[in-house]
Amino acid sequence: MLKSTPLLQNTSAAGMVKLWAQRYVPDLSILSANQGQFNVSEVIQAASLEGRTQTVGKLQRLLQTSCELAGIKTNILFSYIPNVVNLSEAGNIARSAVRVYEKVLDIYQQQSSPIVAQEAQLQAGEALPQWVRQAIELPDIQQLALKLEPELLQLQEQHLLTQDQRSRGFLSTHFHLSTKQILNRLTLPEQVLLSPYFKFIEEQVCIPWQRVCAAAAQHPGDSPTLALVEQLLPQAEEIALAVYHRCVEQYPHYQSYRGNLSESGVAASTLRDLNMFQGYLWLCVLEKSLDAVEQELLPLCQMVFPSVEVKGEFVESILQLLFETILTRVDSEQKFWVKSYTLAIQQIFTNFEANLK
Repeated sequence: MLKSTPLLQNTSAAGMVKLWAQRYVPDLSILSANQGQFNVSEVIQAASLEGRTQTVGKLQRLLQTSCELAGIKTNILFSYIPNVVNLSEAGNIARSAVRVYEKVLDIYQQQSSPIVAQEAQLQAGEALPQWVRQAIELPDIQQLALKLEPELLQLQEQHLLTQDQRSRGFLSTHFHLSTKQILNRLTLPEQVLLSPYFKFIEEQVCIPWQRVCAAAAQHPGDSPTLALVEQLLPQAEEIALAVYHRCVEQYPHYQSYRGNLSESGVAASTLRDLNMFQGYLWLCVLEKSLDAVEQELLPLCQMVFPSVEVKGEFVESILQLLFETILTRVDSEQKFWVKSYTLAIQQIFTNFEANLK
C-alpha cells in the first residue's frame, strides 16, 4: 500500500535511495537481443525533446483506447465474478488511471536529453558510456515519487472505495494490462525509455521501497541491519527470477484463473509479487516490527489472490522457496537473525485460506 512517506536526508537514507533508483535503469538488452548490438543514436534520438514529444503525442491519442481494450480483456479474465465492478466504479478508476498516465508522460517529456545523438554501435553487455547514461536516466527518484504521489494516492483511493473486495484484483489487473497495451504501441527504443516509468508506478502502489528508504534513515551508517538490506535489496530481481524458475519446475501443472506459471501475464505478476514480499520483509527488518505484514500485506493477499484462484498452499510454498533462497545469500550470523523474521512471516501466512476475511 502506498503511504505518503517523507524521507530524512541522511547518509543511511541516501544510500538506500540510490539502490531503489537502480531498479529503474532502462534495460537496453532488448535492443541487442537479435543481433548482439544496437545503434546508440536510435536511443538518443528517442530520448531527445523531439523524440519524447513524438512518443507523448502518439500515446495521448491512444490512452483512452488502450485503457478500454485493457478493460475488455480484464472483464474476460474476471467473467466468473458477476458484477465485479459497477459502471460508476469502473469509470472512476479509468479516469484516475488516465490521470496517472498523463502525469507520467508529462514528466517523461520534461526529461528530454540535450545531448546530440552520436553514431555508435554498442555490443551486448558492454558498459554504457556516460553520455548515454545522461541521456536516458530517469529523474531523481525522490522527486519522481513526489510528483506522482497525488495521482497515485487518488488511484489507490478509488481501489479502496470499491464495494466488492474481490474487485481490487480486477482493478490491479486492469492497470497492468493498460500499461501493456500502451507499451505495445511504441517502438523498441521508446519502450526501453518509458518502461521504467511504468514499472515505477506499478511498484510504487504495491511495494514499499520508499518506506524501506525511510526506515533506513533510522539506522546509523555502520548498522549491521542496514548493511544486510543494502546487500540484498539490489539482488531482489535476481532472487525473484530464481524463485520463479524453481516454482515453474516444482509446479509444472499449477493453474490459476489467469493460466499456468509459464503464461507471460502470470509470470509478470508472480515476479512482481515476489519483489513485493521482499520489500515487506526488509521493511519489517528495518522497522523491527511485523506490523506492515500483519496489517497490510496479509489483508491485501487475502483480498486479491482468491479472486484469481491462487491457492493458499501455493502462497505458503512460494514463501518457503523465497525465504530459502534469501537465506542462502547471507552468512551464518545474519541467517540466524533474518530467519526469525522469515519464520514469523510464514507463521502469519499459515492457514492462509482458513483465515480469509
